[in-house]
Amino acid sequence: MPQELLIDVRSPLEFSTGPLVSDIAPTVNIEYTHIDSLADIYAQQHIAVSKDDHITLYCRSGRRSGIAKQRLEELGFSNVRDIGGFEEARRVLDREMVGRQIEEGLGGEEKGERVVRDDDDGRGGARREGLERLLKGLEACD
Repeated sequence: MPQELLIDVRSPLEFSTGPLVSDIAPTVNIEYTHIDSLADIYAQQHIAVSKDDHITLYCRSGRRSGIAKQRLEELGFSNVRDIGGFEEARRVLDREMVGRQIEEGLGGEEKGERVVRDDDDGRGGARREGLERLLKGLEACD
């Protein structure tokens, strides 16, 4: 099964100011000029990378992540996406994380988890409406 990789292709100095954080994977810094070394860099962390892994890239403005995406595709990686510059990437990752949380909350019973319903404490409907408004607000940011 393919794994998720989140890569910040900014310079190490830029990365030191703080990477984006997501629930899909820890953020790894690989400067776009060194993207050919992706498998070797992950191997140093005892993580084997395959050409089918889902790779998400971002940088400061979106230019370098676009270059890195093109290079990874040339190297045979089939599931690479560029989520753009830092602020745009933050919005994309936040929106996706909220979406996954909503999905988990709505589908949790299938996994044997307890899901709060409207009749559990009288506030389930309000929570669901709040999450839906939040998700719509995040989508409007795009």
